[in-house]
Amino acid sequence: MKLIIRFFSFLFCLQSFAQVISNQDKITKYLNDYFSQDREIIHVQFNKNLFINNEDIAFKGYVLSKNNNIPNSNTTNVQLVVYNEEDQIIQKQLLFVQYGIFSGGIHLNEKFKPGKYHFHFYTNWMNNFKEDDSFNQTIEVIDKNTPYTFDNNEPSWKTAEINLFPEGGIILNGIINLIGIKITDCNKTGIEVADGVILDSKSNEITHFRTNQMGNGVFYLNPDLNEKYTLKINNDKLKIVQPLGKIAETGLILSAPNNPARNNLLVVLKTNEKGLQSYQNKKFTVLIQQNGNSMQQEVTFNNNKTEQPFYFDKKYLSNGVNTIRVLDEDLNEITERLTYIEEGKNLSTTLNAKATSNDSIVLSGKTEVNKAHLSISVLPEKSECINQKKTILGTFYLNAYLEKPETNTYFYFDPDNKTRRQDIEFLLLNQKKGKYLWDNIKSGTPKISYEFEKGVTINGKVEKELKPNSKNKISLIALKNNLFDQTTIDQNNDFKFEHFFVQDSTVLALQMTNEKNTTLTTKIEARIARNEPRFVLGPSFEKTFCPVIKSSDNIFTYQPPKTEASELKEVAIKNTYKKEVFTHKADMSPMARVFKFDGKEYGTVLNFLSSNGYNTGVNQSDFSVFIKERRSSYLGESASSPNVYIDNFLVFDFNQLFNLTLDQIDEIYIDQTGSSDMTSAGHGTIKIFMKTGQKNDYFKAKFATFIVTKGFAKDFIYKTTPFANQDELNYFGTLGWFPNIEPNDHLDYQIKIPKNQQKEIQVVIEGFSNDGQLISEIKKVPIGGIF
Repeated sequence: MKLIIRFFSFLFCLQSFAQVISNQDKITKYLNDYFSQDREIIHVQFNKNLFINNEDIAFKGYVLSKNNNIPNSNTTNVQLVVYNEEDQIIQKQLLFVQYGIFSGGIHLNEKFKPGKYHFHFYTNWMNNFKEDDSFNQTIEVIDKNTPYTFDNNEPSWKTAEINLFPEGGIILNGIINLIGIKITDCNKTGIEVADGVILDSKSNEITHFRTNQMGNGVFYLNPDLNEKYTLKINNDKLKIVQPLGKIAETGLILSAPNNPARNNLLVVLKTNEKGLQSYQNKKFTVLIQQNGNSMQQEVTFNNNKTEQPFYFDKKYLSNGVNTIRVLDEDLNEITERLTYIEEGKNLSTTLNAKATSNDSIVLSGKTEVNKAHLSISVLPEKSECINQKKTILGTFYLNAYLEKPETNTYFYFDPDNKTRRQDIEFLLLNQKKGKYLWDNIKSGTPKISYEFEKGVTINGKVEKELKPNSKNKISLIALKNNLFDQTTIDQNNDFKFEHFFVQDSTVLALQMTNEKNTTLTTKIEARIARNEPRFVLGPSFEKTFCPVIKSSDNIFTYQPPKTEASELKEVAIKNTYKKEVFTHKADMSPMARVFKFDGKEYGTVLNFLSSNGYNTGVNQSDFSVFIKERRSSYLGESASSPNVYIDNFLVFDFNQLFNLTLDQIDEIYIDQTGSSDMTSAGHGTIKIFMKTGQKNDYFKAKFATFIVTKGFAKDFIYKTTPFANQDELNYFGTLGWFPNIEPNDHLDYQIKIPKNQQKEIQVVIEGFSNDGQLISEIKKVPIGGIF
């Protein structure tokens, strides 16, 4: 009998042990499943965020893999949608990403009326997840014809609102509580106060509090359930009196006094004396995690102590925001708390200025990391154009895990802010919850309904009826981009090119060839088959809900453009226009040689070209006509061919030139530099123009062309805008924008800006390295002494 009892006792113990392990395994499985698919997050640096309506808006984007904390090399497509203040779409762009970086911009025009514009960057893949990892940036466009009133940087004191964030979500009776406080105005702008107090029912001052410039602060309170407490602020600008709120009789509080100097993170689970009775013999799990990386410990109150402290080794935790959760035995979340882990130091750069002899200033920089990709904006000392300071550190380490992203994240990473680590903890305490909800994590692996877009798809159809088992193919050519691809034609005469990387306005040529590579004449239709993906969660803009206070005594008036008016005397206009001898000369560069034919010439076009810098003939292997550069004839078959046009139609099959004779030709232009042709890859351009009325039925285009729309945005060339005077430049100008800085093997780089009467400049540097290290700085660089 004793043996049977011992056996069942053993089974009971084994079952109890298995239950503990099962909860741990369940938690690990929840996290592994929910974060099994890699997520991408975007940060974008703008050259500034206040623009005159004739300037260029420029930006550089960075895409990070959340699971791996390195640049996301798999991402190629980022969608940009620009909205105005009425949430109307103004412009869309598909941006090409390579190795986790992209760049672009917009040339402002009359479409962009004065006002605020919201730039929303996202990917189609992001739509698979419940959390928003897209990027929003608000910029303002102003009109030079209207005086500009500067912001006075004052909050709206009349609309001040106070919110309290006690640890654990409750103010617990009979123990010391840490309570976060956040004071903001109607636009969620932080309000700084230095003289807040907590009063009891007899108006005794129990404790004091203050808030930083972001409106965040904390205070400690040991409350009595039978007492009524009041929060009071009384100064020249703000007068508020409001009740503190209800005191909880019992409950749990999660505390995480994060000391940056210590290697271990202290976490304390607290209750009061009444809670000890309720929580006896109950087991809790304290989980700390960021994405799929986690640590967990089991906690009980069986030792009759109201505080249960334990430690997590920081070297096993991820940099940035980590979520600490308390789970009950059924793995329901009781409370959560956010904390910040920062192992190692933030990277920095050195930057020095020196003058050159050609009215320029050279800025020499040095990084602390190998294989960095940087973007740099250089602004005047007095610039009014960087009032929103979103940083790559703030995006990837902070906003990536906050339910409501912060607009000004540089405050929390500014090396000159001596209390920045404390300010981060104040910010995190004053959050109701993080971005990743435990109930969502428990729901299992996200359903993948949106594809990971790579390039665009070109769909098309050929008109020519194909024979059964036909081996005909479609060739796609874009000479300007050196693109060439081939695909098969299906039984319905349809074809498709997938994952094609081509820019808007690119001219693509399509031709059909048989198994012998002979070009076949047929009608070909094609288009970019792409539905621009919408963002399921919708964009989240930083909008103003009440008027921003302007400074009535600080108004800037732009200098009107100079116009020289003079009385015009009567002028007699005599038409001396004479028809130009060379009809198509304007189509070519000055480097082109021109040949005019009167119809009496003999010989073929191929022979003529062979007398004017090219080798021509027929390949004996496939009897195809060739035209090769004579200067590169030593390369043999790999010698380059020029672009040849007949009446501005690009010729892909040189066999069409075989029987073309000079008596049919009006003009021939030969430009061996290729500068006459935007589609040329530098191999030269030949343009042949037929005589008017010349019968050219023999010349049938065996290819079709179409201009790309819904492709990737064209390469953006940034240009600085000149200003009428020094004051305009000082307040609103850009001294330089350098989106693609890659330091050399010695970690050095240089940029050059014009001399501009500045004593000091502001340099905004953002970037990351191939191994995911982040760089974000705003430097003041003195240059006044170098003139």
